[in-house]
Amino acid sequence: MDANTIMQLISTLGFPIVCCGFLGWYIVRTTDAHKMESDKMIEAIHNNTMVIQKLVDKLEDIRDDK
Repeated sequence: MDANTIMQLISTLGFPIVCCGFLGWYIVRTTDAHKMESDKMIEAIHNNTMVIQKLVDKLEDIRDDK
């Protein structure tokens, strides 16, 4: 969108309506970005949990051998 389009929208619809539309778009975009970040964090936590479980299993094997 260029400046002329924005000015035309504001003059025909009014500033509050254009502002609400922009803020709605911004919230949707931010929510999508946060969801992607959360999915990556969940995957990292899952991988760390698997590694910790493997370490615990190895430590139990070492303890059982003694």
